[in-house]
Order: sequence, then C-alpha cells, then structure tokens
Amino acid sequence: MKTLRSPFPRLATALVSTLFACALQAQTLPDKPVVSGTFLGDGKDGKIQYLVVQTREPFSDQPAIRLVFTEKDPSSSKKPDFDAAFKKLGSALVISVHKDGGIFGCDVVHTAHSKSPFSSIGKIKMKEFKVTETHASGTLSTGGTQEFFDQKWDVELTFSAPLPKGAFAATEEEPKPAATPASSSKKMAQEGDNEKPAASTGPQLPVAQLPLPAAARDVEYKKVVGHITFRSDESVSAVATDFSKKLKQQGWKDQPGSLIGKTNAIIKRKLNGADLTIMIQPEGKGCTAKVFTQGLDWSSPPSSTSGTPASQPTKGSEVKDVEDEANKLLNDALKKIPGGLK
Repeated sequence: MKTLRSPFPRLATALVSTLFACALQAQTLPDKPVVSGTFLGDGKDGKIQYLVVQTREPFSDQPAIRLVFTEKDPSSSKKPDFDAAFKKLGSALVISVHKDGGIFGCDVVHTAHSKSPFSSIGKIKMKEFKVTETHASGTLSTGGTQEFFDQKWDVELTFSAPLPKGAFAATEEEPKPAATPASSSKKMAQEGDNEKPAASTGPQLPVAQLPLPAAARDVEYKKVVGHITFRSDESVSAVATDFSKKLKQQGWKDQPGSLIGKTNAIIKRKLNGADLTIMIQPEGKGCTAKVFTQGLDWSSPPSSTSGTPASQPTKGSEVKDVEDEANKLLNDALKKIPGGLK
C-alpha cells in the first residue's frame, strides 16, 4: 500500500525560506545613512561621511528629493543644504534627483577649490538608483575627472539612506471642471496674454534691462565674462528680497539651489533660456553681490558706476590680450565666492 504525501510541507518550507530571505534583506537596510567612496577636488579627497535626505517640491511636475552629502556632521544644522553651499560643513555635494534617478541639480562644494560652489548638471550621473517605500540607494559618479575653470573634480560615491516622511510626494492637483467652449476660449486668451516668447524664437534679453536692487551702488558690468558686481549699504536679506521681487516681476523663475538667509544668499533664476546665479555676502555694514549670467545680450552693456570701470584694467597692470583680461576679470569676480566660510 502506497503512502500519499501531501504537497503542503514542501510549500510551507518554500514559504518560510522566502520570508526568511526577505527578513534578511530588510535587516541589511540601514536605519541611518551610509556613504562610501571618494569626492576629489584637485586630487584631494573631500572625505564625505554624512548624508541628509531632504524632501523638496516636485520639479517639472515630477516627484524629487534632495541629497546633501557633507564632510562634517550636519546634525546641528537647521538648513544643511544652505550651510553646505557656504562650506560650513566642509566639502559637500548637494544633489536634486527625480525618482527615476535623473539628476536636475548639482552643487559642487570642495574645500580644495577656490572657485566654489559651482553648479554642474550633466557631468554627474546616478547609477543603480533604487527606491523603496522606506529607503533610497545608488551610486553617484562623474565617470572620471571633470574640470570647471581649471579646477578638477571627480565623484564616485555609493550610498543608502532612509527616506524622510513625504519624500517623493507628487503634486496633488485639484479636480478641474469640464471645459466649455466659452471657458476654453477665455483660457486660451489669458494664456496668450501671459505667454512669454521662447528663447529659440525671440531675441536675448539685453543686460541693460536686468533689474538691479534699488540700493545697488558701485555697479560693474564685466562684458568679457558676463558678470555684474555691485555693493550695497543694505543687509544681505534686504538686497536679496528686493532683487528677487524685481526679477519675479520681470518673469524670472526660481530654480533649484536658491538659498536666501540673513547672512548669505544664493539666488538662481531662469527666463527664456537665460540663467542667473547671484551670490550675496556681507561686507562691513552692508553687502556685496556678484551676478553670473548666461544667455543675456551683452552687446551694449551699461557703463559701470564704480570708480574703476570693469572695461578698464587697474592702474599699473598690463593686459596682454583678451584671454589674459578674461582670466583677470574671472578671478576678481570669483575670488570672494563663499570659499572662506568653513
């Protein structure tokens, strides 16, 4: 007489094995951020040891988060991304990334670089990016050494970290009423009135039309490198607020990486293919500002209002050619970018 064997013990064993494997995998997920690898600046390792994962608003209608990699412990910082941008946390990388791993914001901050922070989108990629309900992991890589104004940088960082509550939250859209012919026509008319000309179909905005804060003085327009510098007797926050308001009125849109505080400010704006990066720092009782432009028309810049116009070399100096003058102006514009704020 043959004994019939039930298949259930075998199924139970397989189920237990699967659950055990899942439990082991869950145990490998860190309860704190883990970072390993290198962040080189001119051959010097930035010694990245910490990672803060921040929630942020969606960008281009896609959910996103911000990854703040730092050399120094950011636990006491109320705004790690802001402090990282001003080298208060040592060498740092501030990355904005979509849920699919696409990077749309990258601020490079290395203590070995005199010209930092700087933005570099397209030079760094996210590899093997994985997102679960509770964690995110991946590898940031530049795929080799990159250069920015004669500064070399190289990134190869692997990380895994818990996600904060609300990470990768999508934009919630309110239900819209069904469109009627009359409402559709009205909406199209309104959109037509508010529409801005695209960069590919319209002329570039003349730099002379860029609105500056009312308190700006000693304004220098540096045509060779496309920079504007000025001073003000007002505070950093007052100048940043006024500047932001005027840019908004002209149609400039806020971009990732804008950080406005009481003592330092970074303002990033975009309009019809043109980009602005504005650095404002305290100096004496007031502040100084540097405006880095891309995509503006510099064919007829306004005259500088400072004692020594940017178009003229400093007395006693000799400029051999345009390239030497460009390098000189570039150094003047960038030497005080928050490199000494550690």
